[in-house]
Amino acid sequence: MKPRAGSKALIREINEALVLDIVRTQAPVSRAQITVQTGLSAASVTGITGKLVHAGLLVETEIAPSTGGRPARLLELGREGVFAAGVRLSATEAHAVVVDLRGGVVATYSEPMPSAGPDDAAAAAARAVSAAAGGMGSRLIGVGVAVSGVVDQAGGLVRHSGAMGWTDVKFQVLLEEIADQPVVVDSYVNAYARGLLFDDVSKGREMLIFSVGTSLGAAVVVEGRIQRGFNGAAGGFAHSRAITGPGPARPCHCGAEDCFETRGSLWGMQRELERSGQDRQIDPDGDSGLIADAALHLGIGMANAAKILGPEQVIAGFAPEADLGTFAEQTKRAFLTQYHHANTPPPLFDAAIADPVAVARGAACSVLAGLFSAGPTG
Repeated sequence: MKPRAGSKALIREINEALVLDIVRTQAPVSRAQITVQTGLSAASVTGITGKLVHAGLLVETEIAPSTGGRPARLLELGREGVFAAGVRLSATEAHAVVVDLRGGVVATYSEPMPSAGPDDAAAAAARAVSAAAGGMGSRLIGVGVAVSGVVDQAGGLVRHSGAMGWTDVKFQVLLEEIADQPVVVDSYVNAYARGLLFDDVSKGREMLIFSVGTSLGAAVVVEGRIQRGFNGAAGGFAHSRAITGPGPARPCHCGAEDCFETRGSLWGMQRELERSGQDRQIDPDGDSGLIADAALHLGIGMANAAKILGPEQVIAGFAPEADLGTFAEQTKRAFLTQYHHANTPPPLFDAAIADPVAVARGAACSVLAGLFSAGPTG
């Protein structure tokens, strides 16, 4: 059977995405180099780049050294053609950023939320985006939103968020109606991972990326792509069962007991303080035992996942509120200890700060990614 021919519009979209991605990763680059890299004809590359320059997605920069013919103009991504917004939602605020086509943050705005209810959250996110975007108007191509918890990106559905108190919330549709923009919804950790991947820091790599804050999350990156799993729930680290010692079981907001969420997240540590009759915030000095126990469970859990998947690198992104003394260092030490008797060396382990700007920027990069790929972006 003959293969079905694609439409001219689809072919044009694929070719434009291909050209944009080459410029993104190799800029400044000449049209001749693009022709070689893509296999497209010189005439096609000239036509595509001309259209993209006219739209402001590409700009001509310095002149390449001449090899005897007419000097060639080099191309790079434009900064004024299009913008994307990203929002990191917490239970108290919507933190919005706007990024240009290169992923650079050009504006930020934080909008307080009267409640963590879906309607209030959507309204606050829309206000934050509007304030951050200012007069960008039609140049804004969409909004990415990061929510703590288990998120089905393809369905635009927040399956469960303990931090927000949500279950099966169709947040994509809700925000699209208010903001009048295309919306992509994802988890904190997948948004954070998307920001790293957009920068080509992890191109083609096998990675595990964890987020540690009020809640926990994990992103599985294979050959530079985020793996979503069969039902969009890959990376379900927070609600895996932790190995526990003596003492009563710890109930989790998901309905189970002794999830890693109850041991290693700020939510879990705070609940443990409450169970001991202490109505206060975590003290890095006074609660050293609680923090050490959390770090131990996190390190073991992260190592167990890494041993199954065999990544080249593990990144643990700690939210600013999880910057509790030596919490990150203890987690890394617990992780590496699990490899003392392993047959292979441990993967590279890096601890970083996954602040609201980094997470919101990653959510915005999820929107931009659609311009550089005509297929699923992972």
